[in-house]
Amino acid sequence: MARTRIPAAQRRARILDAAVEAFAEHGFAEAKMQDIAKLAGVVPSVLYDHFGSKRELHIAVLELHAEQLRERSLRRVEGATAEELVRASISNYFEFVEADPFMWRFLHRDPPADPQTAAVVQEIADRGTAAIADLIRFGAGDTKSVRGITLDDSAWILARATQSACHGVATWWYENRSVPRERVVELVSMLLWQGFDGMLKQASR
Repeated sequence: MARTRIPAAQRRARILDAAVEAFAEHGFAEAKMQDIAKLAGVVPSVLYDHFGSKRELHIAVLELHAEQLRERSLRRVEGATAEELVRASISNYFEFVEADPFMWRFLHRDPPADPQTAAVVQEIADRGTAAIADLIRFGAGDTKSVRGITLDDSAWILARATQSACHGVATWWYENRSVPRERVVELVSMLLWQGFDGMLKQASR
């Protein structure tokens, strides 16, 4: 019986999924293209048809899944209060960590291996900061400044702080999963919202 040919888009998706698992388990340096091909159910030549090198594959996975995380975590909801936006974003972020541990480990296991990858990682981080800052501006409504700092600059500073806080807690929680996700979300949301709310109330006086 003739084998059914898998569409190119489906082969590419399988390769990307296999790469996440291999990079998460072994790190960039130790992961091997032939092992990724085997996990994906393709021969190495097919893998190289899609990605010319391990670095190209690594960067493609970084770009794809960082964008997915950003889209899942940072959604504007018309009519939602600022507090609801904060909590929803934090909840979505930790749902991602819980639901896709291979992806979390891949995104945060290794420092960038070379200047090209480092530049991509920094660009991804900056896009994430910008998206959080946009959400903060959206939630701030008519607020023009916070403690004498323009809303644009304040939003960027607060976005960096939020990013660092969530990443730090998620890194700890990844190794301490006995704490329920709901409790983690509750505590992080409480911490960040009380800070945001206090500053916005002062700014409105």
